[in-house]
Amino acid sequence: MHKKALFIVSVLMVVDLALIVVRLSNPSHAFQEETSDKSRIKEIKTAEEIKPTENMTEQNYYLDLVSLEANDNTFEIVNNNFTIPEDLLTDLTNTIQGYKNGSSFLVVSLTDGMAFGYDIDTSYSSASTIKAAYALYLYKLAAAGKANLSDEVSYEAKFYNKGTGIVKDSVYGTKYTVKDLIYDMIHESDNSAYLMLLNKYKWDGFNEMLDDLGTPEIHLSNTSRWGKLSCRSSAIIWQEIYRFSKTDEEGKELYDLLLNAKYNYFKDVMPNVASASKTGFTDTVVHETGIIMDNDNPYIVVILTNTGGNTDAAYAHIKNTIAKIDGIMQKYNEFKNNQEK
Repeated sequence: MHKKALFIVSVLMVVDLALIVVRLSNPSHAFQEETSDKSRIKEIKTAEEIKPTENMTEQNYYLDLVSLEANDNTFEIVNNNFTIPEDLLTDLTNTIQGYKNGSSFLVVSLTDGMAFGYDIDTSYSSASTIKAAYALYLYKLAAAGKANLSDEVSYEAKFYNKGTGIVKDSVYGTKYTVKDLIYDMIHESDNSAYLMLLNKYKWDGFNEMLDDLGTPEIHLSNTSRWGKLSCRSSAIIWQEIYRFSKTDEEGKELYDLLLNAKYNYFKDVMPNVASASKTGFTDTVVHETGIIMDNDNPYIVVILTNTGGNTDAAYAHIKNTIAKIDGIMQKYNEFKNNQEK
């Protein structure tokens, strides 16, 4: 028995050394999200500190997005009599249909339910956008007294992921609180932090939350740690994040975190407009999902894009689409203001 135990210990030591060699010799990212600033900045701005959010507190429109009908070919406005100006409609049509790798989008006003989109039920790999949904689940557990965000989780070799994040560079055995892991998962889009949280809290309860919201396609399982989503299901998640931020302190904390996420394509196009965001990108998809805090009219924007092997082109397409949507929403705000006079 003694010799057998020594043999097992020797094997484990060899495996551990092999893992270290693999990590040192292969620093490339499985996910193409860039990681730059590795400092752990824990102080973030709050919703109240960002001027565009000051007027949103009384507005909490809740739309039945599960039943939302959107014309996939004409970008027709629903739930409102606003009409997209012809020149802006042409620009948007050319942008979406001119991107041959395939993309989808959905815009939903949180104040009155106005919506328009394209191909909103096509499913894509979720990439890192899944982290916003999982963070929502964890903060809901905390709000219900079913999770303690001060609990600690140890970083182990099985959680190593060569994609985005800073936890992967930690020494094995390093302990993180659940709250710190959520921060890293959102702010740094940290894959190892996500896997650590998923290992602790699993996915059965997460899938139940998704079923309650009407988004079962995002389900996680033993064979799927990242899931799939459509524009509709992502918009439902973001509407719930917004609602949760109005009803619970935990929800507000989550929303503040999303307002300050490092990776945010909305800010590349609209740097002076506050936005809550969770991007996601791999070799095959590039996504932007979140809420634009446009004065009195916060609105959900979800843009999902296949790369066709060219992540730069997909990223450019995302930015072009955001710019076109921004132009339309400015006209929509003018329309609303004239209606209210």
